[in-house]
Amino acid sequence: MKYAFFPGCTMAYRLPFVEKSIRLVAPHFNIELVDLPFTCCPEPNSVRSFSDETWLALAARNLALAEKSKLDVLTACTGCHESFMTAKHELDTHPDRKDAVNEVLGEIGMEYTGVSAVKHMHQVLFDDIGPEAIAEKVKRPLELRVVTHSGCHMLRPEAILQIDDCEAPVKFDGLVEVLGIEPLEYMDKTMCCGTGTRRANREASFAILREKMTSMKMVNPDAAVVFCPSCFISFESGQRIVNKTFGTDFKLPVYYYTELLAVALEIPGMVPIIKAHRVKGPVTASAPGVPGEGRPVEAKN
Repeated sequence: MKYAFFPGCTMAYRLPFVEKSIRLVAPHFNIELVDLPFTCCPEPNSVRSFSDETWLALAARNLALAEKSKLDVLTACTGCHESFMTAKHELDTHPDRKDAVNEVLGEIGMEYTGVSAVKHMHQVLFDDIGPEAIAEKVKRPLELRVVTHSGCHMLRPEAILQIDDCEAPVKFDGLVEVLGIEPLEYMDKTMCCGTGTRRANREASFAILREKMTSMKMVNPDAAVVFCPSCFISFESGQRIVNKTFGTDFKLPVYYYTELLAVALEIPGMVPIIKAHRVKGPVTASAPGVPGEGRPVEAKN
């Protein structure tokens, strides 16, 4: 499987260790990642709120790049995935909007046709590769109890994204289970982490995060697992602000799914990736011959 890889701005600039885990995992499932001169997706909450036309043209330009290379797009950020899928839906169902965008793209010698598909890493792993195939490659089951957080942009709008049931998602938990991890049910599982409101109302944003993490803490997990870089930052960095603001004491480790997948597959090179986390957790990477580094700690509560 060959894809035009779109890690997104947040991951590339703020979580490069997470991007690295994806690049380490990909070859083990015959996924070839091709880097193209993409720009920002662009982020819809900011760009689209000012100019719908600009947002659509920029998204179409990225999709046209993949089309020119005759590749489908693989995203690692749920926000980028939603932006591309929403833009693609607009362009493919409204010929007038497509014509207007192509008039703009024509000025730089490009054209959007709609032939390239857009997939999130979650979809490729669950729908194309499958949990069973992943389980066959696991060398080190991780005996953890975790809470999963799909994030708003992976599930909604469901009719366009078509990744999982937006009210009762189960696929993410399935991907976690094949790594030997127990996914825990908890209240407010599909609730927002608060990132989307942070620019508009910082206090409300962190109040939302507090409520979300309170629900997580109720089931006493070893860690939280996400598929969204913005949600990763919200949980890992945001919990410190929540603690200072509301007097809570959250110390919840957070992992992007492919980090745990890479550890379970015993892929070399994970030591600096796991060490990059601010909130240290029960998982450490295997590094034979490196003093002080050993096998993952098996955590059970």
